[in-house]
Formats: sequence, C-alpha cells, structure tokens
Amino acid sequence: MSALVVCQHLPEPAGASPQGAAWQQLLHWHASGQQLAFVYSRSLGGLIHTGQGRLDQLTLDATTIEAGNSKLYIVLAGASYEAGPQLFFTPNLLSRFHVNGVAVRLANHDWLFLSDESLPAIGMESLQKRIA
Repeated sequence: MSALVVCQHLPEPAGASPQGAAWQQLLHWHASGQQLAFVYSRSLGGLIHTGQGRLDQLTLDATTIEAGNSKLYIVLAGASYEAGPQLFFTPNLLSRFHVNGVAVRLANHDWLFLSDESLPAIGMESLQKRIA
C-alpha cells in the first residue's frame, strides 16, 4: 500500500516520496497533453464525475481538466498526492481491479484520480455483461 504524504508547500522532487512522484507525473501529463481518464468524487457522495480529458492548466493552486467542450476547474491548494494503483470495483461489486495513476486528496475532502491506463479486460468484461 502506498504511503500518503501531505505537504504544506511545494511537492517534493520526483522519487523522494509518493507525493513527489505523483506531482512529477501530473507535470509530465500536462506537458505532453496526454489523454487521461479521471474520476472526481465529492467527500459526502452525491456527485461522481468520470470522463476523459487533458490537463489544460496545472499550477500548485489549481488545475483545469478539458473534457470535450467542458472544463472542470479543481482547486489544488492544500491537496495531498499519491502515486500508484487505486482499487476500483465493478458496478455489481463482484470484481475488483487496480488502476495505476495519481490520486489527489483535496483540502475540501473531495477526491480526484487521474490515469493514463484503460480499464483492464476483466473489468470491461464485467461491465459489458452488466450493461447488457
């Protein structure tokens, strides 16, 4: 399990901790304009936004995810970062799988996850059965 490191100022250099590695990954994705899958979840539930987009802007204070004709503005001030796999479940909760990426715990307790990986085949198979 990855350790979660909270930093008050600048994220640490790459490799110094999961926090530093996560920030460096975000910088790389932003610079390359890579298409990413994302999940944004409110701390008290009620809203889960998923989609694909690019990091349009990225600073220590905020980021903007451009997803088609929409932009999602996210305040990063006070956030903590974690690089590594996150556990996801299929809709019927019968299967689970790990997806590599960057998890961002926001100061308002919301959660953002970004990944350049696609859904594993076993997860996709379960989703297709569930939808059919």
